[in-house]
Amino acid sequence: MIHDEAYQALEEAVGAVNVSREPAVLDTYAWQPTINDDPARWVYRPVAVVLPGSAEEVRGVVKACNEHGYKFKATTTGWGVYSGPTSERVVQLDMRRMNRIIEIDEKNMFAIVEPYVTGAQLQAEAMKLGLNTHIIGAGPVCSPLASATSGWGVGWDCIYMSYSARNVLGVEWVLPNGEILYLGTPGSGLGWFCGDGPGPSLRGILRGTSGALGGHGVFTRCAIKLFPWPGPKQLKHEGLLMDAQTEIPENMRFHICMLPDKKSLADAVYEIGEAEIGYLATRVSPTVFLYGATPRLFRKITQTSAIRNILSKTMKWTFIIVLAGFSERDIDFQESALKKILADYRGLSLEMADVPMLGPVLPLNFLRVSAIPAIFRLGGLFTTALGRNETWDTQLDWADVGEEMRKERIERGEVLDDLGDNPFMALYENNTFSHCENIFQYDIRNQTHLDALHTIFSESTIRAIELCQEPLSSFDLRLRKLLSPLLGNYNHWQKQISQNIDPEGAADTGFYCDEKDYDITGGNPELKEKLEKLIAERKSL
Repeated sequence: MIHDEAYQALEEAVGAVNVSREPAVLDTYAWQPTINDDPARWVYRPVAVVLPGSAEEVRGVVKACNEHGYKFKATTTGWGVYSGPTSERVVQLDMRRMNRIIEIDEKNMFAIVEPYVTGAQLQAEAMKLGLNTHIIGAGPVCSPLASATSGWGVGWDCIYMSYSARNVLGVEWVLPNGEILYLGTPGSGLGWFCGDGPGPSLRGILRGTSGALGGHGVFTRCAIKLFPWPGPKQLKHEGLLMDAQTEIPENMRFHICMLPDKKSLADAVYEIGEAEIGYLATRVSPTVFLYGATPRLFRKITQTSAIRNILSKTMKWTFIIVLAGFSERDIDFQESALKKILADYRGLSLEMADVPMLGPVLPLNFLRVSAIPAIFRLGGLFTTALGRNETWDTQLDWADVGEEMRKERIERGEVLDDLGDNPFMALYENNTFSHCENIFQYDIRNQTHLDALHTIFSESTIRAIELCQEPLSSFDLRLRKLLSPLLGNYNHWQKQISQNIDPEGAADTGFYCDEKDYDITGGNPELKEKLEKLIAERKSL
């Protein structure tokens, strides 16, 4: 429980109506369900919650925490464990009052936003001006500022609009000591158009590859790159998610492309990148759409071996690409180039807009990622095994590892039966670089599923090391001692950065540089010996 003097200081910073220490309120912040296999391990109840409305109010909260010996952690639209406290005596900053689009610079193609602006909110306003914004795979309700400054954010639009770490420009940053720092051109009074000068860039310290997840202070404003949008000012639609009826723009095409084998898929996608065509692209299993839309029907029809074979083998090597043309000649060229490349690799495509029931839901699902909540429909929750972003063919290998792991667990009844092939893949500029998450769906009411989560975490980490991949879960305090020596001693440098910008330790750094002694082998002597040998080999490379 926070003591009265500190609580009064918080009230003075944000106003009494915008701070609470009521247990019922605090418990709502302690429940962060996603990527949370063990709430006791991850989520602590904050001692108080504050709702600041400006950078000055954030500054007041941070200074109050420093003065009275409490840590602080900011959250925006997140609903995963990384949004909540990782230790006792943490004040939670809920940024929902800071939900304004400050400016959209149409000529220079950027927007200045506050933390609680959502992707859908920014996209709707940008489209009115012929612009668009990158929306991460977590969906349109997530904060572009959060994924650009503090976390990660891959999406299907990355081939055209890059990804969050590359789209952050000028930044307003409340440091852990309460001082306000302006990065990039705002620091020189030159506007918000650049995040790397005049002067030296701090982008690597600001976020690095995965962001500090609240361990660096609070980002209260930033400028986000915008990109040309060739579609209408507003997407006309009725309904929501699975019942959505959307008018497909005339200059857009939605293709599901099927290749005969893995190598053909890899090579064709590289050539598509060289042709510089496409507005969005992803590789997800066709079964994802089926079980997301109709989970009960999916369970029923996949009991038939013929249907299982069609979904898991005949349609295995597929990817989806959305073409968007700025003129009739542009869209004709893109379609011709796509068909030529597919023909060269014995592939074919289906224009999905013509498919009954599926066509009308495409624009919202792909352009705004609106149907992403459907992933929860099969069982309620999922966990994910991520390798660090790498080349496209390397990530196809990582998808194979995930399929192998899933099929073994499906047979043992440890995860839900999604036919095994369930990667979430996205491509970056020119298709040479990509992202792959191996999704494991489980039923939170099934104890066998819950017990298996540890082995998924452990095995995926070991398999990533075997493939010389870095697990994205390297931000996990259970893995830092294990992985840091293999990756340039990254956690040593993160600790140095943290000590320099936060000498009093006021920010909650649990997801940034804290460590924990943890045996990922679960006490298995054979697995422990294998892991030690593997790490020794990798250190010698």
